[in-house]
Amino acid sequence: MKRREFIQKASLVAAAGLTCGLDRLFAESPIALAAGVPQPPQPPKPPSLFAGPNPPYAQEIPATPFDAPPGSWTLVGMPDTQNMDQGEYSRQTEWIVAHQKSHNILFVAHEGDIVEVSTDLDNWKRAQTAMRILTDAGIPYALLPGNHDLGRPDSLLDRVTDVHHSFSRFTYLNNYFSAEDYRHSEAMGLFEPGKMENSWHTFTAPTGDYLLVALEYAPRNEAVEWADRIVAQCPTRKVIILTHAYTNCDNTTRVKLDITPAGRDSANDGDQIWEKLVRKHRNIFLVLSGHVCNTGTGYLVSTGNHGQRVHQILANYQALVVPHRPYHGGAYLRLMQFYPDGETVQVKSYSPWLDDWLMTPDQQFRFTI
Repeated sequence: MKRREFIQKASLVAAAGLTCGLDRLFAESPIALAAGVPQPPQPPKPPSLFAGPNPPYAQEIPATPFDAPPGSWTLVGMPDTQNMDQGEYSRQTEWIVAHQKSHNILFVAHEGDIVEVSTDLDNWKRAQTAMRILTDAGIPYALLPGNHDLGRPDSLLDRVTDVHHSFSRFTYLNNYFSAEDYRHSEAMGLFEPGKMENSWHTFTAPTGDYLLVALEYAPRNEAVEWADRIVAQCPTRKVIILTHAYTNCDNTTRVKLDITPAGRDSANDGDQIWEKLVRKHRNIFLVLSGHVCNTGTGYLVSTGNHGQRVHQILANYQALVVPHRPYHGGAYLRLMQFYPDGETVQVKSYSPWLDDWLMTPDQQFRFTI
């Protein structure tokens, strides 16, 4: 399907009453809010949990050899960039650009928690600067709001959802990013026109044609239903679901969320996303998520309605993850190398800030599609 036709088709879906009233709930302009509402007091920056001084970081972008078989391609996961404030975020995207050709990087998937404090505009500016490096280089990507990216500018109480059990859908994501940033996707569409919280993207790789659907934190029923229809329209594409909170760190369960969104919105946790969306489609083979701390890693394989195996992968490298790593988490990326046999995927964890690989079995493993 041609790009224009695909975008028009998705726009019709978004226009068919699926906006969930957000325009009415937040009729005021986010730009006006940013300019006209005094910033609430910001919490102090948390101390580093890493024992001892930070080690030296790589002063230059490391040159990292590509060790996958010829004909392989790479999907890069960017989990929970919220704590990076010393240049690590931009170093990640600079490394991606520097290795785009050598590693055949075809898409970058940000798993949410773009910022630490949803109302910290400097944090959003750092994120915008870092992701613009990908845009300027022509590398397609998707991003979505995590729980730390949500919350109205006049309140911090509804930001930390897992503590206060209530949250607002307001996000500054739409101030600092727009659909224009997605112009390098082969085709793309938004659930709500002009809002970046939920999107779909297509791209072509040596192993086939792909559709990636990015869903907001605890997605609304309407967003999950929209994603269900988008996937149904693409039965021949291999589908990746990207969301913030889905797979748990115990390798056996999905994330449970004890939360209530503000207003009349609904919210879906990992099991609900599985039941309402993932298990239904034979071509969904991969779900990527972050959010969960503890070890920050998880891998769960489940069987869908059609007997298909679905690989559900958690990756998170933020400051609270154990073991505590330097620079508030170490600025690691999750690299997924798709081999030319169309079946093998090699998963690795690498920090271009520290020029370091995590070598434990939960950080380096291989699975078969």
